[in-house]
Amino acid sequence: MAEKLGIIGLGRMGIVAAKKYIGAGYEVFGYARRQEVIDEFESFGGHHMSSIRKVAEESDKVIVYVLNDQQVIDVVTGKDGILDGAHEGTGVICMATIDRDNLEMVARKCAEKSVGFIDCPVTGGPPRIEAGTLTLIAAGNRSFLEECRAIMEVQGKITFVGEEPGLGQAVKHCNQLLVGTTQAATMEVITLARKSGLDPKLVCEVAGSGVAGSDYFRIIAQSVNEGGASIGGLGQMIKDVGLVVNDARRVKTPLLVVNAAYQYYLSALSLGLENADTSDLIKVLEKMTRA
Repeated sequence: MAEKLGIIGLGRMGIVAAKKYIGAGYEVFGYARRQEVIDEFESFGGHHMSSIRKVAEESDKVIVYVLNDQQVIDVVTGKDGILDGAHEGTGVICMATIDRDNLEMVARKCAEKSVGFIDCPVTGGPPRIEAGTLTLIAAGNRSFLEECRAIMEVQGKITFVGEEPGLGQAVKHCNQLLVGTTQAATMEVITLARKSGLDPKLVCEVAGSGVAGSDYFRIIAQSVNEGGASIGGLGQMIKDVGLVVNDARRVKTPLLVVNAAYQYYLSALSLGLENADTSDLIKVLEKMTRA
């Protein structure tokens, strides 16, 4: 009999994960509001349920792949949420990136109902789910983690960071500090090249070949300079860099670079770019430097 798995959050990551699990032989239950998402989910064998509670009732483990803090709180602890449908053996694997304090609160609510919980934000986009090469940053009870290992490793490789929920978020936020500042710095490199009368593509080829070059720098630069594929959405980056800024405040540590970069992301938000691709951050600098 196929193992029953729930997925809440059938967005750009969750929908790909659902298809991957069905291909691996899991019976997958999900919930979505938009009909086009429901249609896609059902087209490859997913079982759409009428509520999140129903998903939990039908599933052994539930993966949470929603976007932000309030969504995680609502789908796990809210009315007709996962905890309302929990039963013996229910477990939650939270793959969202959210504020550490909120993650710890949700984990406590699960513990109060004897529901296993793993804090497991991920790095990598949908293509790495398809390839099974995501980096899974996992924190939680070791025995429960082992119980969920086979499920999690369908998507990628587990890096265990400790038994305390919240540690996974802390590690992911450090990662996002580097991602967010690299993205902002790339936009500045391109802007400086343009303003200096240089070919930004050539400049990025030189910079990308040097000691400071990285895969991410090269992908972003190509996306801006040549219109190539962009990794992720700008709204997600605005949220994630904000989480890093919150962490700095929490531990009373001045992080000057990420705080400066955050102003670009806030500017993108003010320009209504939260639904744009990450490469559209360049529009903020174009607006600021327009003669």
